[in-house]
Amino acid sequence: MDPNLAAALAEDDDAEDAGMHADDRRTCWTHQYWAEDCADDRMHTHPRALS
Repeated sequence: MDPNLAAALAEDDDAEDAGMHADDRRTCWTHQYWAEDCADDRMHTHPRALS
């Protein structure tokens, strides 16, 4: 994993634990990737469609 991505994931996790809303993440906890690169994934756009 890219060290910048790993650091950003950890920062977002800490910020979310401190009260940041999950929609404000720069990274995707589900995919462990940059949020902008997976924003169109069906899991995000239609999460109930996959259940």
